[in-house]
Amino acid sequence: MLGLKYAHVVLLCLITASVNAHGGIVYIHRVRNASIDITCESTNKGENLFAFSLKRRLLQSRRVLYLSERLLPTINKSEDKNRITVRDEFSNHTVHLTISNLQAQDTDVYYCEFYYGSLPNDKNVPGKMEFFIYVEDLSHEPLPSCDCVSYLSLLYVISGAACLLGVLVFSLAIAYCCKTPNRRKPQPVVPVYEEMTGVRPAKRKATSCQTDIAKVEEANSSAATLFSKENHYVN
Repeated sequence: MLGLKYAHVVLLCLITASVNAHGGIVYIHRVRNASIDITCESTNKGENLFAFSLKRRLLQSRRVLYLSERLLPTINKSEDKNRITVRDEFSNHTVHLTISNLQAQDTDVYYCEFYYGSLPNDKNVPGKMEFFIYVEDLSHEPLPSCDCVSYLSLLYVISGAACLLGVLVFSLAIAYCCKTPNRRKPQPVVPVYEEMTGVRPAKRKATSCQTDIAKVEEANSSAATLFSKENHYVN
């Protein structure tokens, strides 16, 4: 019950963002069994008006009534026939409506459409204003089942999911920012050719040392041979 009582605030925010650019929206709050008067005015007054319709959207998408010039209005649902009265001023491109005995299921966005030209090439022109009618049920009687309850539950679920997604994205952003300063700077990679260049001089030095030792040993061997020959002649 508390959720239904304050759900119109969420609906009003969603509706305000979706109102078309040419007009605006009127918020009307009533209690159960009250009545309401609304006036629909066309945005186009330069053509021949031959029909009018009142429609609702968001919670229930359907036509409420249709009114043709010089004919009685056609009301779609039988339970609405004794609750809706119409007074048209087609010459002024204006229609006045009264909805009585309002119930909770009447809560919705209502808008008007004016029909110009002639069938089948008629042109639909929206009214200047849309009407968000919120009917509050202050009684403790159980509400009749309607589709609006499921829509409100869906709105709550979508709002909660959006909040959780925002918290998750914010947490991931903080974790990423905290880990970035702690990362070690990558060590420069020494190219392979530089390592090979550093090793080659050492190998060359070792080879030259071995050559010098071999030359010394060869000189010693030659000296010893020469000395032994000289001794042989003495004897």
